[in-house]
Amino acid sequence: MKAVIHIGMPKSGTSTIQAFLDMNRDALSQRGVLYDRFDPRFGSQFEMAIIGLSAVGRQIPPQFERKLLNLHTIDDVHNYTERYAAHLSKQLSAQSRHHSFVGSSEHLYAWLNSVEQIEALDKFLSQRFSQVQYILYLRAQEELVLSSYSEAIRRVHSHSLAQHLAASGRINHYIPVERWVGAVGRERLVLRVLSPDMLKDGDLLTDFCHHTGIGASDLLRPGRVNTAMSMEEVQIRRVLNRVLPRQGRDGDMHPLYRVALKALLATRRNRTPLALTKEQRAEIRQMNSPQNEALRQRFLPHLQTLF
Repeated sequence: MKAVIHIGMPKSGTSTIQAFLDMNRDALSQRGVLYDRFDPRFGSQFEMAIIGLSAVGRQIPPQFERKLLNLHTIDDVHNYTERYAAHLSKQLSAQSRHHSFVGSSEHLYAWLNSVEQIEALDKFLSQRFSQVQYILYLRAQEELVLSSYSEAIRRVHSHSLAQHLAASGRINHYIPVERWVGAVGRERLVLRVLSPDMLKDGDLLTDFCHHTGIGASDLLRPGRVNTAMSMEEVQIRRVLNRVLPRQGRDGDMHPLYRVALKALLATRRNRTPLALTKEQRAEIRQMNSPQNEALRQRFLPHLQTLF
């Protein structure tokens, strides 16, 4: 059985791909494609990234996810990996009719920050599958900044968009791509640019199915997933994040926070889309231009421009 693993760059259609895989799980199985999440509560398959971290004795980086997954110590991480290994072996032994395994996790991109960690994941997968391929979609940084700001506010932060731009506007795609190529080789990493004129038939899911070998006909498609927050919600959350606990004991949204957020949102009838100014977009593009060109020249030389 071969495996195709989607390295989900955050805010690059990852939630859409994961929703697509989840809603078509049975149909994919009938077509010989196994999609199996260790923890069905989440779209992202945390287990993929945790394998790489556990192998080199690294803890999960963000405290937010440690609490969410109840993995507070390195022993917890090792035990989690052992449980997943046993789970996957059981699934594979019981699924002889499948020819492919597909997985997706944005935490592969966010957490595995060394060749050693990625090699550990690849070794784990290569021991269980006859062939392992990875796919990564690249998105223009000016599109990522707005989404990453929304995500930061959804968690616990309360800084302004201008502060976020100053601190996080530089997003170097070259470094993670070089890291993955160094670990698994260029021939096993499918690099795609998330732009309609670059995608097969101008569509992300069609492109994903084409490159993963999934027959896309008659499969269900999700609606809009993980949409950006409005300016009004951002303003409310920035205040709440300063005065109320964001997470409860179970790692989910704190009940008091949830009630306050719902009540305050009900008082705001207008929903103004959160947006960058023309000047901000140009600034982000300019600060990332050298790294984007270096990436294009080395890994995607057939393209005239990366974005």
